[in-house]
Amino acid sequence: MWRFFSALVLLSACATTSNSTIARDDGPSPVVATWAGRSIRQSEVDAKVRDELVKLEDQMFELRSEAAERIAIEAIIADKAKAAKQSEDEWLSLNVEKGVPEPTDAQIESLYQKARSRIPAGMSFEDVKPQLRQAVLRELRAKRAREVFAQLKEEAGFKLLIAAPEKPRKPVDTSGPSRGASDAKVVIVEFADFECPYCTKAHETVQEVMKAYEGKVRLVFKHYPLSFHPKAPRAAAAAWCAEAQGRFWEFHDALFASGELDEDALKMQAKNVGLDDLKFSKCLESAAAMEAVKKDLNAGKNAGVDGTPAFFINGIMLSGAQPEDAFRRVIDAELQRLAK
Repeated sequence: MWRFFSALVLLSACATTSNSTIARDDGPSPVVATWAGRSIRQSEVDAKVRDELVKLEDQMFELRSEAAERIAIEAIIADKAKAAKQSEDEWLSLNVEKGVPEPTDAQIESLYQKARSRIPAGMSFEDVKPQLRQAVLRELRAKRAREVFAQLKEEAGFKLLIAAPEKPRKPVDTSGPSRGASDAKVVIVEFADFECPYCTKAHETVQEVMKAYEGKVRLVFKHYPLSFHPKAPRAAAAAWCAEAQGRFWEFHDALFASGELDEDALKMQAKNVGLDDLKFSKCLESAAAMEAVKKDLNAGKNAGVDGTPAFFINGIMLSGAQPEDAFRRVIDAELQRLAK
């Protein structure tokens, strides 16, 4: 049974990220160290390592939440298997494994296009097709397991009662290309890098989130090309130029879908989404394009971003390629808070 749960965990990013918080005022703080007639209070210590403490609180909440859900799901499956006079593995095989579709050629080809820049030179599509097929199959299994487990929890009336840690809010600029309802109460600001593989993974998750919360959430994109991704700054500038012609999201989706970011690929995608070639080329060489990217970078740094992807949901930070449930927990809490 464990392989079904382990397939669901993805908390990765292109670089280590940290949260920022504000010092809490909980009254007099205890003394934690003394020397030579001087002392240090816990509030001073906490302020010194506040980013690390907030990150640890988040990790503890996620671990406890995942463990609670795992315990509940294991018990629910055990009951289902007993009622059906099956072993738990038999029940999982019949209700999860058999519902997993075979990877299609289109899905395998799509993954190849996304990963081809990281495939060793000299290896053809046919050379890596078996590995690509297994990767797609793993994702399909994980998706099927998520769906079945979510249904089981809903049918059983599962409620998570673990209190989430208080999330600090950062003031983040919400201007820029956006999709979703313009009057949405929940705004997600995403800082991403087109060359970051975890951003590609997060892109797929965010698409699912936007579908699930249609009309309730607005997504704003900001560029955060990392210094060790040589093609990312140019790709970000190209996307800004696509925005100037009203085709940002078409270009954005095309880059994440293809994974190709060299000069010819950028120009080909520009043509594919209907951009004026001359205007695009002129814009791409302009100082304005890179200045716009630097503006986004500075906004991210000021908000505490140091890796991608990074998300701010109404100012609450999520770091890395978080699973859909992580987004849902914050969004649901925000919708509930704003409904009061």
